Amino acid sequence: MDDYNLIGFVMKYTSIKRRIASGYLKDKGLNAFESILLSIVYKNKSCTQDKIVEITVSDGAIVARSLKKLENYGYVLRKPDPDNGRRKIVTITEKGEELYDKVRRDFHASNEVMFKGITSEEQAQLERILEKVYKNLDSIEIPSK
Repeated sequence: MDDYNLIGFVMKYTSIKRRIASGYLKDKGLNAFESILLSIVYKNKSCTQDKIVEITVSDGAIVARSLKKLENYGYVLRKPDPDNGRRKIVTITEKGEELYDKVRRDFHASNEVMFKGITSEEQAQLERILEKVYKNLDSIEIPSK
């Protein structure tokens, strides 16, 4: 596969999704990265802060600051893990679910346009392929110079 096409797709897709999310987040003082964190917590309902760092491949301090901001606005809750008090468990609040449901509706609407003319079987096949590609990404060794 041509890297140029793949990078172009990823950049354009990400840009569109960020612009959709920013329409809901800008007046709430939130940014695109915080919407990504909100989506992760939404999908998982409850997960550790460490898991969010792993999923986003981001710096732990940046994730912690963003989660604190989401917590201050009432979109998530962070509580100490009963098994390990130094670890935080993050859950989404009802307010957070309501906000993300609005964003998600517009994401689905954009998906309808994106997949226009593509059958449900083709979409399912694409999803299976992308799941395999996603898993393979962990096997890539980044060369150090």
